[in-house]
Amino acid sequence: MIRQSLLLMLCLQLTACGGGGDGDSGSSGGSQPAAPVETSDSRFEDLVIPEGFKFKSAYPVTVSIDLDTRETLFLNIYGRYTEATDGTPIPDSSSRLISGPMQEGKFKGKLTITSQRTSLLVEAWFQDGTRQPFRQIISLPTKEIVITD
Repeated sequence: MIRQSLLLMLCLQLTACGGGGDGDSGSSGGSQPAAPVETSDSRFEDLVIPEGFKFKSAYPVTVSIDLDTRETLFLNIYGRYTEATDGTPIPDSSSRLISGPMQEGKFKGKLTITSQRTSLLVEAWFQDGTRQPFRQIISLPTKEIVITD
């Protein structure tokens, strides 16, 4: 019984694979051979590149944060946010790029940012939760983010 099951599974796998081949097998699967690709006399100089087009869509950004505190803070950096009626930025939690503790208010790291991003929201929360978090909006593009307090 086990041999029959294995034989059946092997047959099904071979059938599902389509058998391979180079297209000369005369199969009646209805597939047509690919038409040859024609080349033109186009030159690189003839290419038209739209304004604002960038070949490189992402770039590295170094981040250096040094806040004047001896406490451990919790850092979040977001790629998207909205603003409340009072102007307070409200982060989109699905766009979080960095999340983690900051020992004595210090952080050094590197992000990769896509060229479509126009700004980031940096938040540093005090662990006791009684004080307002540090918030700063960073305009992009930039190669380096330096925040000191």
